[in-house]
Amino acid sequence: MSPVVLITGVTSGIGRATAAYLASRQMQVFGTVPEPVDGLQQHPGGYHIMTMDVRDDAAVRQAVGAIMARAGHVDVLVNNAGVGFNAPLEETSIEDARRVFEINTFGPLRVIQAVLPSMRQRGRGLIINTSSIGGQIAIPFDGVYSASKFALEGLSEALSLELFPFGIKVVILEPGNINTSMILRSSTKRCHDEKSPYFQFHENAYAAAVANEREGSSPLMIARKIEAIIAERKPALRYVGGTLIERLMIPVKHLLPGRLFERLVAREYRLDSTQRAKDPALEPS
Repeated sequence: MSPVVLITGVTSGIGRATAAYLASRQMQVFGTVPEPVDGLQQHPGGYHIMTMDVRDDAAVRQAVGAIMARAGHVDVLVNNAGVGFNAPLEETSIEDARRVFEINTFGPLRVIQAVLPSMRQRGRGLIINTSSIGGQIAIPFDGVYSASKFALEGLSEALSLELFPFGIKVVILEPGNINTSMILRSSTKRCHDEKSPYFQFHENAYAAAVANEREGSSPLMIARKIEAIIAERKPALRYVGGTLIERLMIPVKHLLPGRLFERLVAREYRLDSTQRAKDPALEPS
């Protein structure tokens, strides 16, 4: 019998590619979007879509309830909905940071809490939480995004242990650079003020991030990775989706001295660590 799969955030990118691909593999797929949709609708890609704002407790319960009413259960939950945010931490408002965490960290937790009673009752289920390589390696000017993914990874590790007695598996999926234009579409407050001490460094890092994303892997690669995880009888706790270099970055981080690895990341994002940045606000006029 084909598994019932719930994927959050199928508007574009990894979510849309995964929903269409798994549907083509004869899985019963339900995808959620934040945009208003009239009930549960059939998508041309072969899956169903419905509205779910992962920031809203009632909206999450309503959407999951509708899926349960249609399919009876959820075998696989793919927490994919997420938002990027690119800005210097010093210049990031707490309100903006809270919004990122609401979507990237608390959102997945809300959906998990909604599907778990059914999974526990059935004694099986698979939860795939989409993190990022940025969930283990902090990216400059993506500090809030990385922090939200670090938190999601900690939540996932604890959840995996808590669900061990119930036969429910938890997987952390860490995509690398994926060609989805997420950075260009991200909720961002880029530092356009040339008087900011971060201006040039932020511009350099942003340009490097956009170039890396443009040269990144196809979202279909992640869709196939998710299909392979679903097929595993005993899936691993973590999977990295990306190039060989990206897959090696995480073990290298733990092998190298912290400051040396930091310098490598700084070089990748074109941050000049040899020259002290000057604060224009402190310069004589």
